[in-house]
Amino acid sequence: PMSVPEIQRANLGNTVLQLKAMGVNDIIHFDFMDPPPIQTLVNAMETLYSLGALDEEGLLTRMGRRMAEFPLDPTLSKVLLAAVDLSCAEEMLTIVAMLSVESLFYRPKDKAAEADQKKSKFYQPEGDHLTL
Repeated sequence: PMSVPEIQRANLGNTVLQLKAMGVNDIIHFDFMDPPPIQTLVNAMETLYSLGALDEEGLLTRMGRRMAEFPLDPTLSKVLLAAVDLSCAEEMLTIVAMLSVESLFYRPKDKAAEADQKKSKFYQPEGDHLTL
């Protein structure tokens, strides 16, 4: 059985943002090799609009152009840009970096108990983001 192509099952926010930044304005009719469902593209554009990356006509805004410079999910890009204005960029860089990886902690199977014990020294009940 063939697997479903990534573009047909993934969040396309960053893909749409990058295409818009490259000057592709008609995303719905773009010649994708494996076209995603139209509703997925519409959802991505609605999200980008809500983040201020697209205007009412679906065109890239100045904020959208700045967001496209980051190799991140658009939500995280917007967070970093807002953090500069809110004077908390360093803290947000740390949090965004943590959100950008699957797991922060190395836990080899053959040393799982030891890894858990060492991690417990940093435990914070509020969550791993405050641990670091």
